[in-house]
Amino acid sequence: MYQFHSKPGTEISAELLSAMSKLYSNHYGRWGPGGNRPGEPVRLRPSQIQKWLTHNSVVVWVEAFGHLIGYAIAVHAHVSKGGTVAWITQLVVHTDHRRMDVGKRLLFSAWTFSDYFAWGLLSANPYAVRALEKATRRRCQPSLIALHADLLYTLGKNEVHYLESTREIAIDDRESKVNTGFHLDHSLLAEMVRNATSEATPWVMGDLTEGWEWFAFTFHDQPQIPLTKMELEEMLMASDEVTKQAYARMRPQLKSHRWAQYAKEEAEFILRNSGVPAGSPVLDFGCGDGRHSIEFAKYGFDVTGVDIVQESVEAARQASHEEGISQVRFHKGDCRKTELQNEFELGICLYDVIGSFVDEHSNFEILKNLANHIKEGGCIFISVMNLELTERLAKNWFSLSSDPDKLLSLTPSSTMEKSGNVFNPDYYLIDRESKIVYRKEQFRTGEDLYEELLVRDRRFTIEEITHMCVLAGLQVKWARFVRAGHWDEALDRESEKAKEILVMCQKPYLAALQQSLF
Repeated sequence: MYQFHSKPGTEISAELLSAMSKLYSNHYGRWGPGGNRPGEPVRLRPSQIQKWLTHNSVVVWVEAFGHLIGYAIAVHAHVSKGGTVAWITQLVVHTDHRRMDVGKRLLFSAWTFSDYFAWGLLSANPYAVRALEKATRRRCQPSLIALHADLLYTLGKNEVHYLESTREIAIDDRESKVNTGFHLDHSLLAEMVRNATSEATPWVMGDLTEGWEWFAFTFHDQPQIPLTKMELEEMLMASDEVTKQAYARMRPQLKSHRWAQYAKEEAEFILRNSGVPAGSPVLDFGCGDGRHSIEFAKYGFDVTGVDIVQESVEAARQASHEEGISQVRFHKGDCRKTELQNEFELGICLYDVIGSFVDEHSNFEILKNLANHIKEGGCIFISVMNLELTERLAKNWFSLSSDPDKLLSLTPSSTMEKSGNVFNPDYYLIDRESKIVYRKEQFRTGEDLYEELLVRDRRFTIEEITHMCVLAGLQVKWARFVRAGHWDEALDRESEKAKEILVMCQKPYLAALQQSLF
């Protein structure tokens, strides 16, 4: 139902600004007795919003059925004594969607990184304060806010348009609020506070008089609120989309990764070991930036590459165009179910395309669909990540069923962006039961927004992946432990270099297969 989007504040279109203005004017609130027009809706022109979108700002918005129903503006700024602070300067949610955790999800998208120093907002709405707590999984505590009040208030005067040095403040152990001079109608405030209060979550931010707003912040070093079952399910259900985002974000830095620089050597190895006739059709499942496809095309093969990430497909097309390669085509498609009209002599599925989904069925669908596109007698080469090495190196284990909150304390890294070394044991967590591997990946470079994503993948033993190939109707010719670019060297299964498992298969001729079955 909900579609979330984000862009730097300086890139917001006039159309979106107009929709933001309309939403704010209809759903933010009404002026109180001390306001400009008591009893009337508080209105905001698009030009006013645009003035507040600085180079430090990010806009996150959410649509439902094609209509804007909520947005948040966040400023990300650095404080010398702490780190980075994410400060929400506006949060607006359509009245009909306020009890659907839309505000929490907006804020969660706007926070960016879990290792920030602090996250906060100014608001006269207790639901916004609760959304802050849910998004950061920490409670607002006036006593903690008071410890950092001077630092945060100084930041606010520089970055937040409506916070002036002449305003009154009241921040101590019992309350945390600022007189912003914004006279919203408070006639429903007492009822809203009651609705936001329970025995487990008492209201500790103090009372408000008209013109004042709560100065609400949470901090990195606070204990985190445990994940609910629903929150956990929401997080895991988003895994496929997160994986696509992660690989799209990794793409611009891919060429600098050492493991990704051996496409020529790896293509030559496959050609030496497959004996595929010159000029044959080749299928590259999960082609990424097209580096292997382009190498095969250079040898005169007729190549088709498929990838689920649109940005990768576009990059592959651009790369082939720059090299003047015409015998290669790239398509956006889901390798689990894409259907191509022709058959192929050779199929490849390399570097953890199988394993990018955490459920066994999806990974098997990729392999089975690849096999379906290969001619009888044709060859398939696949590679997957080595689970045994992952387990031997592992420092962090947990059980998703009994200790899901350990995901919250997982140390974030920039592994996918900087090196691609997803075997660094400091930055992954293994579920003891499912053997699924979890990482928090941060992305700070490129034209996209800073972002932190929870990424999970599946890795395999050599016995598991060969059995999967057999179930897909393939004959396994050999399987070996390898490292990138050095596939001629079969490694011992105990080697710390053996990050990948490479498998060569052949699709049997139907007559031979029938004879073996009967």
